[in-house]
Amino acid sequence: MIPPDSIIAHLSEDGQVQTLSEHLRNVAQKASEFAAAFGAENWGKAVGLLHDDGKESPEFQRRIRGANIRVDHSTPGAKYAVEKLKAPKGFGKLIAYCVAGHHSGLPNGNEGGEESCLERRLARSNNSNGYLSDELPQSLETPPIDRPPSSPENRGFSAAFFTRMMYSCLVDADFLDTEAFFDPQNKAKRGQGPALNDLSPLLDKHLRDMAEEAKPTDVNQLRARILAECQTAAQQSPGLFSLTVPTGGGKTLSSMAFALRHALLHGLQRVIYVIPYTSIIEQTAKVFRDVFGAEAVLEHHSNFIQEKDQTDDDDAEERRRLAAENWDAPIVVTTNVQFFESFFANRSSKTRKLHSVAESVVILDEAQMLPVSLLKPTLGVIRELVTHYRSSIVLCTATQPALMADEEFKSGLTGAREMMSAPLDLEKAFRRVHETDLGTITNIELVSRIRKEERCLCIVNTKRHARELFQALHGEAGIFHLSAAMCPVHRSRVLGNLKDLEPDSIRKRLSEGKPCRVISTQLVEAGVDLDFPVVFRAMAGIDSLVQAAGRCNREGRIATGGALYVFTPEDGLPAGHFRQSAQTAELVLREHGGRILDSETVHAYFKEMYWMKDQGGGLDSPGIMSLFVSAAMNGDFPFRKVAELYRLIPDAQIPVVVPLDDNARELCEQLRWNKSPGHLLRELQPYTVQGYPGALAKLVEAGDVEALQDSRYYVLTDSGMKNAYDEDFGLNPTDRDFNDPDGLVI
Repeated sequence: MIPPDSIIAHLSEDGQVQTLSEHLRNVAQKASEFAAAFGAENWGKAVGLLHDDGKESPEFQRRIRGANIRVDHSTPGAKYAVEKLKAPKGFGKLIAYCVAGHHSGLPNGNEGGEESCLERRLARSNNSNGYLSDELPQSLETPPIDRPPSSPENRGFSAAFFTRMMYSCLVDADFLDTEAFFDPQNKAKRGQGPALNDLSPLLDKHLRDMAEEAKPTDVNQLRARILAECQTAAQQSPGLFSLTVPTGGGKTLSSMAFALRHALLHGLQRVIYVIPYTSIIEQTAKVFRDVFGAEAVLEHHSNFIQEKDQTDDDDAEERRRLAAENWDAPIVVTTNVQFFESFFANRSSKTRKLHSVAESVVILDEAQMLPVSLLKPTLGVIRELVTHYRSSIVLCTATQPALMADEEFKSGLTGAREMMSAPLDLEKAFRRVHETDLGTITNIELVSRIRKEERCLCIVNTKRHARELFQALHGEAGIFHLSAAMCPVHRSRVLGNLKDLEPDSIRKRLSEGKPCRVISTQLVEAGVDLDFPVVFRAMAGIDSLVQAAGRCNREGRIATGGALYVFTPEDGLPAGHFRQSAQTAELVLREHGGRILDSETVHAYFKEMYWMKDQGGGLDSPGIMSLFVSAAMNGDFPFRKVAELYRLIPDAQIPVVVPLDDNARELCEQLRWNKSPGHLLRELQPYTVQGYPGALAKLVEAGDVEALQDSRYYVLTDSGMKNAYDEDFGLNPTDRDFNDPDGLVI
């Protein structure tokens, strides 16, 4: 029985009540705790106390008791923040954005007078008295977003960044408290994983065991030196670091050794390992799980949540909007797309985790793969985290990009501390490959060369080209294919577990010296531990060529050096950024005598790619940074617009679950009915393939894909596993449009 005088925030199906005062205080407490990481406790308390202020209204109380009416419960608290909150001039509006958008997403400020913009919503809303206004902070100190007066662009960017961080604190706190009320038996709790200080001994033991098992080779001695220098660098104060280590130098575990030691010394909360490709994330995550255990490592790259583009007051629907990861784990492994797009997003599913990045060590693996056309706003994120949110950022790469500021590149970063004492000496010591440019060759010629090598890797730029080469070699012993059309579990089986090798896997054949020829897209170039005597690489950017060389003679077993053959396919280079980077590489290589692996060549390549583009605005092609200049003056931030403009992958992709084994099939059955399947989605991530909506619609129409829970999740049917998923090529091998309209690996 509902007490007639109760002011209700939530009402469960069995009649349990959460009062508004209880919910607001709970959310305020959680949001304040989250915001404390960047010195904004009072701001967290304010957004928490105001976010559901409109639920006090008689209209909402009638609705929650059964009346069929819609009520905007978010805007009244936003109106109070603008008109009555005691905050520095203009800063109440930052809270208003968070409160108004805590269901529908951060709105634009006043974009063309659109009905959903903040100004229109404030104008339509009834006045708010502030339900718990007596508990609001008496004053709010200016948040840590000050910038020099000469940089209005940075001031606006900083204010918007701070607003997203506050929004993250609010929506995570709101999700957690609402979840705890509706599902107390299975609620999402923070801090349940092992602590960082419990993980450090595990890594130390793993590294000791590796050192004892390692043979006394020159390469292993260099790896030991790299590890020691990383551990020493951990003692430095938090900030920006660079780690320049050649491929094969063991930078994955060495950078983690730095991160753990650095975090424990300086009181940081977690380690976030950011990888350029979804397609290779599973291997890195597995390396860390083998060391630290599954509970310590969160692997996050797919976002299954599809939110409505409107304010939604339905509690049942609120519960069905599944909880996105809040990155509440000591070690997070994620992708460039998931990490950087989240800092420009406006929806709760994308931004909920952002506050967890504060007071963290962030390792940007293969940092040279940061998007050129979005480099300025991307570097802006790095600056904000280092300057205002007590994060340490590590630019970790074998080919350190020209990201540092100088006279020709004023947009670059400043103050990065290199961990290696002599990176050029390491480059020379790890030189174990001879490069040869084959020029333009036909597929027939390329297949003939591959056949002559007992063990080789051939990396091409498109899935279509990989498919053609594999089909030409199909049926011969030891022929393998890898691409992003294969779900991670499938790829892992083909690669073979490092410790428990599959009977006929790539690593098993390499370890036994059997014939092994692999045709792959570029997904093997970063984070995949393979060692071939010969590598063929289709012409690409120099950073990609260097990564390909890292799969050749990786352990230095061939005293005379491995062979890297670069070639141009007979059909030429694919369109878009691939062609541009490859053409730039060709130009630079002509000027540097074809010396792909020299640091001077690499530096010249990035100079051409970054510095020259900076002159023509090519490092921010959508003009995102300019949008914040006027916003700094009037507070009209274009949150929704910026979220649409910042896209590392221009067209949205949708994950499709591949029920490849009994485990996946059981999880898919549970996914049909579970209203809070966050844990299921996490377990299903290794069984997903990303694809484009148009091709997905064809699969649904053909009955090969089933849409679950109001088309939130897509799963291959039994017929789909027969008709649309191939044991060699993965999902939809004959329709290249599913993964990429151009057949590219992104």
